[in-house]
Amino acid sequence: MRRFVLLGHKAPITPEFTLNDLPGGAGRLDLLCRGIGAAFFLSHDLRRDVETVILLQDQVQIRFIGNKLKRLNPDERSTAALIKHALEKLGEEEVQSTPGIFIAPRTLPMVLDRLYQEGAHPIVLHEEGIPIDPFSIPTNPVFFLSDHQEFSPSDEETLASLPRLSLGKRALHTSQCITIVHYLLDRRDDDTQADLVLCHKVWGEPKALLIKGLLEDCGLPANLVMHVPPSILPINVDGLSEVRIMVHERDLPRARDIITDYFEQPAEE
Repeated sequence: MRRFVLLGHKAPITPEFTLNDLPGGAGRLDLLCRGIGAAFFLSHDLRRDVETVILLQDQVQIRFIGNKLKRLNPDERSTAALIKHALEKLGEEEVQSTPGIFIAPRTLPMVLDRLYQEGAHPIVLHEEGIPIDPFSIPTNPVFFLSDHQEFSPSDEETLASLPRLSLGKRALHTSQCITIVHYLLDRRDDDTQADLVLCHKVWGEPKALLIKGLLEDCGLPANLVMHVPPSILPINVDGLSEVRIMVHERDLPRARDIITDYFEQPAEE
């Protein structure tokens, strides 16, 4: 499951706000609604393996659970109406206000503690973090993001021990960050499930490793397939020491261009 936690520092914690002024009178609730939309919406469908939490003023948690959600629409006003309705149901225990939306009084440490108990791996998204690599993102990740304001000092204290990943040095909107994360993880999932295709064949492991290293330096993952490990049979006998360089199909044209520029015309089947 993918999770997102959006911290709303000025968003209301009572239902006494107007849907006609989300940026002003509702403390930039429009940004949180946009983030919810980015987290869930596909074209004509919802992502079902996503949970999104909005934490309002470090006091109220509203959870959106993808595989239970109903009545969520793409426009920010209707999402804000669901939040308004949830705030009307706020009590001492977590309750479901509408299908897939749950509200409870919570603080950031309480949110973090629940996520740890559920086996999630928290990550802070921040432009000053380490550049993100989709293959380094752990399974069951949860991404913490702020609204239009920086993380507060108390936020920073609670999140201080978490790894920080960056999507670039430019500050992006919360919804943009979520869209990019989905793209990276979708691509990683596709790569994990996709079969590799033959890019080139060489004789002997040293040259294959050299080409593999060059491709990876250019950002193209590559695998080597050998008939017999060189440690067992390190000489060329009837093609047994042939090494095949395999890449993702989308990378095939560029990989072959790189091999041609630096080595030779790629050998195909």
